[in-house]
Amino acid sequence: MESFTPGTSSEGIKHLQERLQEFGFYQKAFTGNFDQTTQDAIKEFQEANGLAVDGIVGLMTLHALDLLELGLVDIS
Repeated sequence: MESFTPGTSSEGIKHLQERLQEFGFYQKAFTGNFDQTTQDAIKEFQEANGLAVDGIVGLMTLHALDLLELGLVDIS
C-alpha cells in the first residue's frame, strides 16, 4: 500500500501533487515529496470539498481527487 505521509517520497505523491494542481490547490513543481506545501494543499482541498480537514490522504480524499478511479495510486 502506498504511503501518503509527511516526509515520504513516491510516484504516487507526484500524481497527488499533479491532481491538486489540476484542481487549483498546488502551485509548485511536482517533486514527489510529501512536504508542508503538499500537506497545506491537501488541507485546502479537503476544506473546499467538505472533507475532514486533517491533511491525511485517506480513502475519501483519494476518491475526491479521482486518484483511485484513474489508477494513479495503488492502495492494495
